[in-house]
Amino acid sequence: MFAVLLVLQGYSNENPDSLLRVVKTSSGEAKFYALKALGKLYQATDLLKSLDYAEQQRRLAAEMKNRELEAEAMSDMAMPIVRMQQNKRAILLLQESLTIYDSLGNEKGKCRALNSLGLAWSQNGSMDKALQCYLKIVPYYKKEGMLKNLALVYMNIGLNYEQLKKHELAISAGLKAKDIFTSLNDEPRLNDVMVNLGISYQSLERYDEARECFEKALTYYENNHNVYGMAVTTTNLVKLNKAKKDYANAQIWFAKALPLVREIHNTWAEASLFIDRAVLQYNFGKFNEALIDLATANSLNTIAGDRDAQAQIFHAYYLVYDTLRQDRLALDYFKKYSAINDTLRLQENARMIEELTLGFETAQKEAENQILRQDIKASRLRQQLLTGVIIAILLTSIFIIILLNLRHRNLDLKHKEAEHEKQLKEAELEKLSVELQLKDQELVYQSMLRLDLTQINRSVQEKLAPFNLKLPNKKDQSEFMQVIQEIMREAGKDPLADFEILFTQLHKSFYENLIGIYSTLSKTELHVCAMIRMNLTSKDMARMMNLSVASIEMTRHRIRQKLNLGQKDNLTSFLMAI
Repeated sequence: MFAVLLVLQGYSNENPDSLLRVVKTSSGEAKFYALKALGKLYQATDLLKSLDYAEQQRRLAAEMKNRELEAEAMSDMAMPIVRMQQNKRAILLLQESLTIYDSLGNEKGKCRALNSLGLAWSQNGSMDKALQCYLKIVPYYKKEGMLKNLALVYMNIGLNYEQLKKHELAISAGLKAKDIFTSLNDEPRLNDVMVNLGISYQSLERYDEARECFEKALTYYENNHNVYGMAVTTTNLVKLNKAKKDYANAQIWFAKALPLVREIHNTWAEASLFIDRAVLQYNFGKFNEALIDLATANSLNTIAGDRDAQAQIFHAYYLVYDTLRQDRLALDYFKKYSAINDTLRLQENARMIEELTLGFETAQKEAENQILRQDIKASRLRQQLLTGVIIAILLTSIFIIILLNLRHRNLDLKHKEAEHEKQLKEAELEKLSVELQLKDQELVYQSMLRLDLTQINRSVQEKLAPFNLKLPNKKDQSEFMQVIQEIMREAGKDPLADFEILFTQLHKSFYENLIGIYSTLSKTELHVCAMIRMNLTSKDMARMMNLSVASIEMTRHRIRQKLNLGQKDNLTSFLMAI
């Protein structure tokens, strides 16, 4: 998605030399905020230097024993770390910062940290968690009347909903941002919103509304010579006309978009344009031109390194060669396309496991912090009780007031203990989910081990059989034959039988549900479906089923046909939902 992205934090316009003089000649908060300004100044040019200044902020805050400044420093440290793609480290820092702000009751600091945390989760591919962060910010900005910040948050909410394919919700958030920017007469941001709304309308096939949004934004960008905005908008107009199957207009917009994208030096967007034009050429029956555009896209994507774009390129190659009846090349590119999809699925699974682990770690840390806060509060309550007893000796009326106050605080403490127990239970559920994935991996390992043992038994049986006739007497020959027969029984067992038993124990209703809906699936196809659900590679499936990798790939192709899956449908996700 080539949309307009936003970050709510800006950069300092201060001169670095003057800031360094402040750092050397001052102390306390003056030095802290000079370091902060230096860190922001270098975020655009030198991330390591930016991080170094933020770490100096944190050390200074610790020396000052100022928890609020320490939380602010951790939030500042997270920004260059996010830009360095170290999302887990940034998320843990921001969670700790949030805990401090929460204990201090600093709503403004919490919102700043939540905004950065939303960016980190979004970059990590965890759009749901990013949304949770952004939605928590909305009430504070509404209460404080911070309309511009509120509109910017609605833009980010809309972008995350669009990534989650919740297009109606994306439009709802975008329209809220649009209304606010209109009331503020903020034309640059208003037209950025129009681009994002156009993308969401296009996703819902509301093409006329999408076109109006794109054309309005493009007029503004052209009048204000905003090359980046023109590049984004014309590129989306190519995709809009392609989606409408208006290939002639798509070609016209391609010619306008290409020089603009090259001017902003966006290699990924340029590769995406050539993929789109290759599809247009294919639909026009210009197969040689399509192959030339795909070669250009492939060369550009080698620089951009986008795996999703690579999958699109290989799939387009497969379609062209399949239409040209060049079966060998078509199969080769289909294999490459499938291999990248397998890799992307594994990466997504790894990301999900990392997200669960990170969530569990942060929940544990939050639980520890909660216990610590409760201990501190309990200690304070004990001190207050002691003071109350002393005062009660003098004034009974004051003693009664303190008892009432103490009862109220104890009720509050119990409520928080119950909330803490709830958080621990949620963490335990996440842990159980990870354990289920580990059991799936153990099933695969046991099945592979059983396959290896079967092959070993067969090999031993073949090698020992000739020695039977060489034994000196019939009794030895008889005992030797019993051993051979036992090995033959073991060698004759079907390795897939154990896999099927263990798989059915873990996923009791999978086969029953699958056969109930798609009764035409063969036994081999059912086994392949189970192995796909276990995230086995085609190579591992081939080994377990004693088939070639090419046979497994063709079986997967037949399964997709029988399940009526489209080109964009993910087979693994489909089977996981059964």
